[in-house]
Amino acid sequence: MFPKELSERFHHSQVRKNQSNQDYVSIDGYINRLNDVLGHKWAWSVNKWELRDAAPTKSGKPQYLAVVSGTLIIMLDDIGVVSVGDGEAGFLTSQRGLISRDGIGAGLNFDPDTAVKTGQAEALKKACHQFGIALYLWSEDERDYVDLQRKAMNDDISLKKLVMDYVVNQMALDPFESPDRESIVECLGTEDLSVENMRAVLIERGVL
Repeated sequence: MFPKELSERFHHSQVRKNQSNQDYVSIDGYINRLNDVLGHKWAWSVNKWELRDAAPTKSGKPQYLAVVSGTLIIMLDDIGVVSVGDGEAGFLTSQRGLISRDGIGAGLNFDPDTAVKTGQAEALKKACHQFGIALYLWSEDERDYVDLQRKAMNDDISLKKLVMDYVVNQMALDPFESPDRESIVECLGTEDLSVENMRAVLIERGVL
């Protein structure tokens, strides 16, 4: 119903670790994805927000908790033509479909303004997840793959494993068998299978 490009994987460099060691994409990544895929055909509105006094830290420093709810609206391409008006005053116009998803987020901070901004960002992310944006990071296998991409930038053993996985996926080979040299050469388009060259090929193709 909506563009599949929304749910495409982010480049591994955009996937970060938070203080709980969980993978996440920052809010600018979500907004850029919406803009790149939809252009002006999306809108975000805050429905309600609330700022509360939270429990102070052990040192007595005050904290604020913001809870924000909002709605993300995506406009679909033309889904048909409808007639408006009667007789000579009537005319035909295209009809567009709208899909909306709600999200709720919270932010905790010493600064109330920062708490509200964080809450709004988290609410928008939650709504985006319902359209498939960054939803793949909920999968343990996908998170493991992102970790492999990170390691492959500097670790040769991880690079070789990533190359094997890439060749298997690209050539639809048996996932339980390692591809032979001929398959790797065909997939990568090079006879030079040095780690430096394979890393360069994967970087060029956006895998690294």
